[in-house]
Amino acid sequence: MRIGFITDLSEADFKFSAKNGIPCVEYNFSDNIDAAKSFGAVKRHMKKYGTEFSMIGMFGRNYISSDRKEADRHMHDAKALVDLCQDIGAPCFVTGAGHAENRTLEENVERASSFFGSLLDYAKGKNVRVALYNCHWGNFAFGPDSWKMLLPKLPELGLKYDPSHTFYDGRDYLQELLDWGNRVYHMHAKGGIKIGGKRFEDPPAGLDQINWGSIMAVMYHHKYKGDINIEPHSGVWLAERRHEGILIARRHLLQFIASET
Repeated sequence: MRIGFITDLSEADFKFSAKNGIPCVEYNFSDNIDAAKSFGAVKRHMKKYGTEFSMIGMFGRNYISSDRKEADRHMHDAKALVDLCQDIGAPCFVTGAGHAENRTLEENVERASSFFGSLLDYAKGKNVRVALYNCHWGNFAFGPDSWKMLLPKLPELGLKYDPSHTFYDGRDYLQELLDWGNRVYHMHAKGGIKIGGKRFEDPPAGLDQINWGSIMAVMYHHKYKGDINIEPHSGVWLAERRHEGILIARRHLLQFIASET
């Protein structure tokens, strides 16, 4: 298990990772994947600073759109990023299941099962695993109600789990990890605080209300072998204290890990 962070792809981030002994990073695309076509500089940074990619993601895409051209475009981009994963040695591609729109859960599950089945077949040939994120962004399958229907159809599909989403939704993240932790391929560490029942902000892990020690205990139960990447997310932690926040979270999480391997 290793503790990394979400990079902005700047050389400064790779220099920061090397200076602080951070072994891995990830990057997430959304509407535009043009940056994937010019990863030459990023690969030079990886080699220069000895930093690996543990994941590439793409958020907010509607793979199950009724507009076939739109759905095909998103699938094309997903395959392009699987190719990027292979090229840079990232073992995992993470994405959502698509927008709920006005369809029933059953219909959305059928559409997503078809999409992921095709993507999994493609990724398997590239030696890349595929995981479903548990964020709401362009993703009807963010929790157990949909996982119970979708994941049994797709035994090779994993989860990218971020407990802060479950925390803010008012569900039990420890129960979800107990039930589904054996399907988790990758994790995000993003803090969460509620004050007066309302979301305050997302500080670094260790400055928040999420029980990261208990999370790690459950993941050890499942013999989790993936990475945990820190996600700077709000306010000051995305601005002038971004690197400080990453170090705060990393120090907190490292106490639960014997060694990063």
